Amino acid sequence: MGRPRIEWNDAQLLAIMNGIAAIDRDFPRDNARFLDGLIAEVRAITGRVFGATTYSRLLRDVAPQVGVQRHPSAPTVQQAIRRAQALTPISQPGSADNRPVDLELMRQALAPVVREALAPLYASQRERGNGHAGGAAPDRGDVNAMVQQPLLQAALEDAHARIRRLEQENAQLHRELGEAHAARDLAGEHVNRLLGELHASIERAGVGATTLAQTATQLAGTERFLKMQNDAVRLQASGEADALRAQNGQLRERIDHLLLEVDQYRRTLSTRPPGSR
Repeated sequence: MGRPRIEWNDAQLLAIMNGIAAIDRDFPRDNARFLDGLIAEVRAITGRVFGATTYSRLLRDVAPQVGVQRHPSAPTVQQAIRRAQALTPISQPGSADNRPVDLELMRQALAPVVREALAPLYASQRERGNGHAGGAAPDRGDVNAMVQQPLLQAALEDAHARIRRLEQENAQLHRELGEAHAARDLAGEHVNRLLGELHASIERAGVGATTLAQTATQLAGTERFLKMQNDAVRLQASGEADALRAQNGQLRERIDHLLLEVDQYRRTLSTRPPGSR
């Protein structure tokens, strides 16, 4: 049986096209870094690392639509895929089926933010590469930039790691909610079966009004217990969802802080006199 056909919606395809154009501007002559950025962009939008055929088709059919003409060799594409797979966390069973829709939207929202945060780093790398090609020696500002860039890169990688942990925790919460709903349904079936057995016993034995009242009291107690259990499950799920939302808010604040740091760093570089670059 052949592999299922990969289908992306219009929003995903548009985001990938914008990403290809941006990455091509960042790395106009470096195919390896271009492919690393392309694979990371597609993974941020779709949540997957695909095979070499998929990326080759993107470069052949989609990239020319945004004015990008890149033709990396097959070994270069395979090496980039292996690098991406080495950084990809192992997915937990069932996580793909239980992933909520808002996580897909969150990926699409974070992809341009991360790309914009990395843009100054890519620009400074291009400027430094052009300076070395022209024989210019790096000054103290360039040395400081080289020291700060890995720190900013590490902070962004930490933000991506937190996003992945948030996705895993959210998937775990949905699995627990599914188990709780299954347990509730099973308990309801058990109560219905007990009711049927009790009615059958009452009809066979001809139990009087006192026994019927006792049975009704027992059933009412069982119903209260089930309602309490259901309320407890709902409160637990609500608490965990609030905690995840709080973590998501903290993560967004962290990303905003990183963007401010990158913007300050970019302004610092832009205010330096031309002769010191």
